[in-house]
Amino acid sequence: MPRPEGVHALANLFGGLPRRLGIPVLLTQHLPAAFMPHFARQLTAASGYETVLAEEGTPVEPDRILIAPGDAHLTVCKQAGRLVVRLDRSPVASGCLPSVDPMFASLAEEIGEGALGVVLTGMGRDGALGAARLVAAGGSILAQDEASCAVWGMPRAVVEAGLASAVLPPHELAELIGSRLGLAACR
Repeated sequence: MPRPEGVHALANLFGGLPRRLGIPVLLTQHLPAAFMPHFARQLTAASGYETVLAEEGTPVEPDRILIAPGDAHLTVCKQAGRLVVRLDRSPVASGCLPSVDPMFASLAEEIGEGALGVVLTGMGRDGALGAARLVAAGGSILAQDEASCAVWGMPRAVVEAGLASAVLPPHELAELIGSRLGLAACR
């Protein structure tokens, strides 16, 4: 079961976002595969956004959260002019499965400067390598601040690497995301 603090951070982030973003949301959570369907339902209830487990070939569509299954990395590629999910089970440096690094790396390759990554509370350094690729491709990374984190490992790794363009609590990250999209919070 995810730590309540992690779910709380996600609820605060999504609760502060406008009801319609007009962009897709991809999410990697370090949880076992058996728990993921429950987590998707929990996140739908907490966020108000349709939340589904990513499957191979799933179209990446606006205003929907796609969650990495617990047994594969969530990556994307262009197919017939649109983004679709590609699941990857290759080992990664962090040892995590699923890992944020392949997701960010695929966003760097397929979207580049239009991509925005957010790193919330979590143990370890997962996300730092992918964040570096995303930033190098012109994308942006936002990180949760230490004071609001249950575990400031993952956000700290991107902050210490100089990759985060903003370091804020989840509700302020939501406001920043909304303003970058030209949207006001309207929940």
